[in-house]
Formats: sequence, C-alpha cells, structure tokens
Amino acid sequence: YGIEYRLDGRPQGFNTIGEWSLDKRHYGGAYPPKNLEPPPDAANPSTKFLLAAFNEAMNNEPDWPDTNAMGTVGWRREGATDEEIAKSTLATSLVGTKWTWAGIKTFSFLAGGRLETPWGIGKWGIALRPKGLPECAKSECIYADFSSAAHHLSFELPSNFKSVRVGDGEVVAGARID
Repeated sequence: YGIEYRLDGRPQGFNTIGEWSLDKRHYGGAYPPKNLEPPPDAANPSTKFLLAAFNEAMNNEPDWPDTNAMGTVGWRREGATDEEIAKSTLATSLVGTKWTWAGIKTFSFLAGGRLETPWGIGKWGIALRPKGLPECAKSECIYADFSSAAHHLSFELPSNFKSVRVGDGEVVAGARID
C-alpha cells in the first residue's frame, strides 16, 4: 500500500508518490524514524488512524533504532525548476558546476534540476527537512537523486560537499573540479 497526499490535503493521484507519503516500501533498507509527521488536515480519517498505529508501535518499542530514513514528507522529489533555483543562493551557485563523487568524475548540476552522473541522469533541488545532516538546520542543503537512491548534500563552498544517503546513512565526499 501507499497512502499519498499533496501537502494541501488533496490525494496525490494513482501510482504517484505524494508530497506526504506513508508507504512501507520506503523503509525496505532502514527503519522509519519515530514520530512520523501527521498527514494534511484534509486527509482521510483512516490515514490518520494508520499513522497513529505506526507511531504508537514505534514509541512503545524501547529498542527502536535511530535511523537516517525520511519520515512522511520529502519522498516526492522532482528536479528543481529554474524558478526554484533562482530563489536559492546555494542552488544558483551550483548550476553548471562539476564535481567528483567519492573521487569519481564527473557529477554535474545542470539547469532545470537535471543531474548528470557517471551512473546516469538524475535530479536535484533544494532539500526540505533533510535527515542526517544537522548542518542543514542552519543553512540550505540540496538533494541529489540518481541510480534509485536519494541523497542529501551539505556544501562548504566553493570546493566541497558531504552527501548522506537516505536510509543507510552512507557518507560520501565530493570536490569541485571546475
């Protein structure tokens, strides 16, 4: 099952991940975090009941592990639009730049939220509520999704970034090459 909503409370639509998403498939590689965020106010009562059951079960398990997995918000990620990029100092500074990923060339941030990597095309944008990067609480961070994996990146401009993979928390360093 997947329960999918837009943040305004409208159902997301058939076979589409929502801006708010409760889906067991999100947690195949990691435990869900405790205290999942509630659905939009207009969500169906059964959605609220199921979320309450998830949270109750996790909170009553004393050994529930810490996790780097996202909660119920942040799974639907489309590449940033040029308008979204223009509103972000960090995103604007990344367009057209090239980087290494764990020493491997070339990882490129392109316009329109398009990402080119050695592993294929991906998408990037401004990360909302990213997990695993406390530094993102103080400054903007970026998401980069490619090869069926989601990553959150924090930057030390002009030359470095740190990526944390959603789910298992694998950390990768990147360095600017142009």
